[in-house]
Amino acid sequence: MFVFNTIFNEMIKTLTNVGNSKAVILPKKLINKFKLTKVLIQETEEGILITRAKGFLTFQEKLEILKNNKSAIYAKMKLQAEDPETIAYYKSNDVSDVDLDVVEE
Repeated sequence: MFVFNTIFNEMIKTLTNVGNSKAVILPKKLINKFKLTKVLIQETEEGILITRAKGFLTFQEKLEILKNNKSAIYAKMKLQAEDPETIAYYKSNDVSDVDLDVVEE
């Protein structure tokens, strides 16, 4: 699944110490604009994505999304499998513990 995101506004924020953790202070304008009371923080390939929390998906809902995007997921896996670094890694390392039934369609 390829997603194209249009960036309307971007900003660099400094992390603030909160006890033993760090926090990002969101501008009130953005909190009001998106009616934020809770946010969802997701780790992606590009970094961290913070969005308005709309409720969490159940396992079955996530599975359905994966099923709907099966061809895109397999295409990405194929690209990664054909990558010269990946091929070199698996040629030079013991992968005898890989369950081949999992990789067959």
